[in-house]
Amino acid sequence: MFRQIDGFLQRWIARADRKPLLLRGARQVGKTFAVRELARARNVPLIEVNFELQPECKHAFTSMDPAQILKALEFLGFPKAEPGLSLLFLDEIQDCPQAITALRYFYERTPQLAVIGSGSLLEFSLDQESFSWPVGRIESAWLFPMSLGEFLRAKGNTALAEAIAVNPLHSPLPQIAHAQAVKELRDYLFCGGMPQAVSAMTAAQDAESVRRAQRGILQTYRQDFYKYAPRIKAAMAERLFLKAPGLVGGRFKFSHVDAEARTAEIRPAVEALEKAGVIRRVIHTSGQSLPLAVDANERIAKLVMLDVGLMHASLQIDVQLVQEPDLLAVHRGAVAEQFAAQELLACAPPDREPELYFWAREALNSQAEVDYVIAAGAHPLPIEVKSGASGTLKSLRLFLESHPNCPWGVRLYGGQPIREEKISHLPLYAAGCLWGMNA
Repeated sequence: MFRQIDGFLQRWIARADRKPLLLRGARQVGKTFAVRELARARNVPLIEVNFELQPECKHAFTSMDPAQILKALEFLGFPKAEPGLSLLFLDEIQDCPQAITALRYFYERTPQLAVIGSGSLLEFSLDQESFSWPVGRIESAWLFPMSLGEFLRAKGNTALAEAIAVNPLHSPLPQIAHAQAVKELRDYLFCGGMPQAVSAMTAAQDAESVRRAQRGILQTYRQDFYKYAPRIKAAMAERLFLKAPGLVGGRFKFSHVDAEARTAEIRPAVEALEKAGVIRRVIHTSGQSLPLAVDANERIAKLVMLDVGLMHASLQIDVQLVQEPDLLAVHRGAVAEQFAAQELLACAPPDREPELYFWAREALNSQAEVDYVIAAGAHPLPIEVKSGASGTLKSLRLFLESHPNCPWGVRLYGGQPIREEKISHLPLYAAGCLWGMNA
């Protein structure tokens, strides 16, 4: 399967100044596949160490000396690492925190050896008080579920994927391509971007095969709750996991998870599922300047899931509901908001963790709210996700009026591209293009 990160990884391994890379992302988004594909595409010998499946490998990292580590791995039966030729892949690296620390010494003492570390629960290790991030000695890249463009390529429709990737304002799709893009989007909203579900759709092309794959992934995530212990109560994590799909699109409050529980009990579960990549809080920002985090208020947040297909599977939304005429209105518009957030995250440059915020007018009894705000270029970019081809866009216009330094805004909707003075109306399927567009 083609993934956007493939090109990034190939450029990384070819760089003379590369550093050990941490590939970060939720379970089953395709991290291991991407590293194996890199080795195959570059014809590089791959030394793959999986600390979860091969726990004995942890003993190789009692020393921080790369030469001793590599020799110990040889004693365990792994091929000899050849700096400048081999790729060392440390998978499920969170099970061996010493290996994360050792990455800095690979950079300092064996810079010719390409090293990638990855793990589904890596963020838990990086968040430990005992972990000291080796500034300037490790790089990071982020991987999310497959984007709509990657989904289309997996189905063999490369021409449509390439057409959608072009700036839709400058090159709107012909009507026949636009209609097909909307049809493919409907399929994506049901399937989502988890590689296992996409494989099921492309191989079997029936809804039940996709649902089986999605249910298996959901069960895997539920089993992970017990790995978070003793950090959190697994029962609270599971309660949040079951509630979260129904909370997408609205303001998130801890009481939505359990009205009887204290915030101190719920907060660790929220933070744990965020670290695992299963959910993400979209934080409120004033949007007055960049970086958006400067004016962020974490007490005001919305919630999105990792994947729209998993969201549907968890809510048991039937495939027919995604075929409704106004697909942006499915599940009160939450499905469209979920897709837009997911697409923005998946299409961001891989070497920076994408920031995703929303804006609401901070005034008594105000209903004004803009679904998402991202940092696109030198200015904040407000994004509204609106049903159908109608809508007054009062909130988006208010944002632009109250933010004179913001040159334009975007409305994602069900029609063809239209440009007015400060607002671009773009089809929902073009959400992934927004990082590279200018006013």
